[in-house]
Amino acid sequence: MVKEIVIHLGDCKTGTTSIQSVLAARAWEPGQESEQGDIIYTARFNHIPLAKSLSEPGDIPHQTARFSKLRNAFDQSDASYGVISAEHFEFVDPELVMAAIKQHLPDYLDRLRLIAYVRPHGERLVSTFGERSKMGRFHKSLEVMHDQLLKKRSLFYTPRFEKWRDLFGDRFTLRPFLRDQLYRGDVVQDFFRHLFGSESFNIPGQDGQASGENNSLRVEDIAMMRMIHAHLRRPAGFKPQVQEPLGWYMSELLGAMPYPGGGTKPRLHKSLARQVVEVYAQDAADLDAAFFDGTPMSDALAAAPETAVNIPQSFQARTHFKASELRHIKVWAQMLHRMMVADPKHFAWAVRTPETRAKHPPLSPL
Repeated sequence: MVKEIVIHLGDCKTGTTSIQSVLAARAWEPGQESEQGDIIYTARFNHIPLAKSLSEPGDIPHQTARFSKLRNAFDQSDASYGVISAEHFEFVDPELVMAAIKQHLPDYLDRLRLIAYVRPHGERLVSTFGERSKMGRFHKSLEVMHDQLLKKRSLFYTPRFEKWRDLFGDRFTLRPFLRDQLYRGDVVQDFFRHLFGSESFNIPGQDGQASGENNSLRVEDIAMMRMIHAHLRRPAGFKPQVQEPLGWYMSELLGAMPYPGGGTKPRLHKSLARQVVEVYAQDAADLDAAFFDGTPMSDALAAAPETAVNIPQSFQARTHFKASELRHIKVWAQMLHRMMVADPKHFAWAVRTPETRAKHPPLSPL
């Protein structure tokens, strides 16, 4: 039986993929003076299906089976830590998580810790815009994204995180996703320091990418992805569950390849940045008072207009590419659509990285 379970709750757009990559690849090393034991991480990449089984109607019927598999793995392991990681917990009511632990993992209830990271409001607005654009889920402006998130109250953080703390007490930790607040300026390093409770470990190849700037999409990338998605959406028979993996894994390749000349980083424009400051100032202050030393969230929010551009950025492909380049993008989009429609299940499997695919491809309809 593992000695302790640590649940990494996300949030989305706070370096979760980087953390999960290290966990899935077992790409960490204990320090020479470390007395820590091993980690068991049961997911091929993340535990999103487990988290969805708590809240998504189509996944709820699989909750018992998924938690039973997890519990059996933890029960049979002598590792010091059993780690669960899924950014989808951001969208799950903490009461559902508590109920699931009591039902499926009762022996671990008193040996449990949870950690979440929170991104400053302005940065989260821009990153959510880029995320949904690359997946083909969103096709409008940053202003419309701001209005949608405001209507849903998605970026009013304090009530949600206070609920986690009310239920789990000091077993819940919230960390600001800010380079100067993270251990060694890196979210992966910060997570493992929290996991082990010490600095006696090593993550090879990690060199401080807390903000994700080195692998984030540029304006030009988002504009290209939007054009591709527009062509994929037009014919009948579009299925988001097929198109979204393309957006995710293509953007992963784009992020790993430096943009010539650096490209253009997505930013708020000053008018929108001032609106964001006005809307979220109280929430940032409340979050600081409830969880952090100093005022990191308020300071980051107040600085948003300083880093904003003067006029809105264009995410239209024709703004950034020549006619000949637009022609090439259109042709590739049409070819991708042809493959997607011919064999959608196999297409969604094939665009994934080898480590995140199912072991065997789905049967072809041909």
